[in-house]
Amino acid sequence: LFIAFMISLCGGVKANNIQITNVSVVPANSTIKFDVSWDNSWNSSILNNWDAAWMFIKFKDYTGNWQTISPLLTGNIIPSGFTASVVPAGLYGGGGFFLYRSAPGSGTTNITNVEMIMPPTIASGIYDIRVFGIEMVYIPQAPFFVGDGISTNAYYTSPSSPNQFHPISSSSTALIDPLSSLSTPINTSTFPNGYNDFYCMKYELTQGGYKDFLNTLNYNGQVNRTAAAPSSTAGTYALSNASRNNIKIKTAGLASTRPAEYGCDANNNGIYDEVDDGEYIACNFLNWPDHAAYLAWAGLRPLTELEFEKAARGIQLPVANEYVWGNTLIANPIYSLSNANQSGELVNNGASSPIGNANYSLTYPNAPFNGPLRNGIFATATSNRISSGASFYGVMELGGNLWERVITTANTNGRSFTGTHGFGSLSNSGNAENVTFSNWPGYDGVSFQISGSVPATGLIYRGGSWSNNSTFVLVSNRAGALILDANTARASNVGVRGCRTAP
Repeated sequence: LFIAFMISLCGGVKANNIQITNVSVVPANSTIKFDVSWDNSWNSSILNNWDAAWMFIKFKDYTGNWQTISPLLTGNIIPSGFTASVVPAGLYGGGGFFLYRSAPGSGTTNITNVEMIMPPTIASGIYDIRVFGIEMVYIPQAPFFVGDGISTNAYYTSPSSPNQFHPISSSSTALIDPLSSLSTPINTSTFPNGYNDFYCMKYELTQGGYKDFLNTLNYNGQVNRTAAAPSSTAGTYALSNASRNNIKIKTAGLASTRPAEYGCDANNNGIYDEVDDGEYIACNFLNWPDHAAYLAWAGLRPLTELEFEKAARGIQLPVANEYVWGNTLIANPIYSLSNANQSGELVNNGASSPIGNANYSLTYPNAPFNGPLRNGIFATATSNRISSGASFYGVMELGGNLWERVITTANTNGRSFTGTHGFGSLSNSGNAENVTFSNWPGYDGVSFQISGSVPATGLIYRGGSWSNNSTFVLVSNRAGALILDANTARASNVGVRGCRTAP
């Protein structure tokens, strides 16, 4: 019975203006109805590549915990011109669905009156319902290359040809990893080597997105996913009072009883989630347990190093010392901002093609704006791949802004990763928890969770950040330190990005 519902609208992850509105419930046929829109959308028949919204629906159960609802595979109503690819919960992780253009086109996507039919397993009663959306990019199945023949610790094919990049195909096994002492080849039948298709988050996780996530956790979960106790006074910074992080406690929680409510307040006026409160800025100060918990909650998984290079370079031949936009030219003036902390935050003096833009050590704005920038800040109505700093497939900020924490091929713990997804739920302590997480770095071996209690070997930083020099921004540069500890520290220059194997 799907009888009485209390709707709690959530705009989902704030990434380049994705908006979920007009959420309602049609009890007669167990349907959740809503509209969704986002900017800078496309479907390219030439590249067999498009962007999409990964949508998932959560309800608060009788225990007060938020659970994912998986829509039915059939009977859903999707407006003409768009496709919904439903992913049921189960073996392949938490349920949800991808919404995307079904024909070539570009521009702002507006999808109205989407109707998703829910399973008849939710008991009669009053529920809070929240609909979330994350912008993704479809990376099609295709062979590609890793390494560029020159970057630090770049992949190559054989000891006799250390200056040659390496092709990746479904059966590729000859790859040499200069960071590894392992003599065994990578098991490409289980390790996600990037050849197969997958969806990658278009942007790094925003502060609005992490705030929305925190607001679905119980008190004990919030304790582990923030730096300040949830019972702290309103206005306390949840993660850090530095480098443009603006997430604060909006309403104090009560220890072990009532969770806190979080909001963004970049203008420091005590009024939360206003247009200039920084929700669209990439979220820093998140450690690996935070990262893993968010991906598990959203039904996603980490990227691997090989997937990172494919998402960046696509099917093109490598260029020595290339950036994600495909050439070796990068902007160097200190950026100035207009509309700071707003969804329309802009760089006033960005470079024009053929020079690419990235937020790194020579360009990050002066205080108080030194830190990560708004997601998609260089993409405008007139920009191209180079001036927008986009990857071959349209993934944004893979170079600069915040470090990408990905699964490495340099050690056994990284190579044991098999690409399992989160199931949409967490432990009562707010940790990523499921038996399939035994191959995610940081698994504690006992309770199927990633809590920071064991060393999280198996991870590496890629792509550089706002505080790193341009060398680290290079596609194939692997000088970013291997993560050799539990990584419970929260850094100003590390963010979150995830992916999901295509259904």
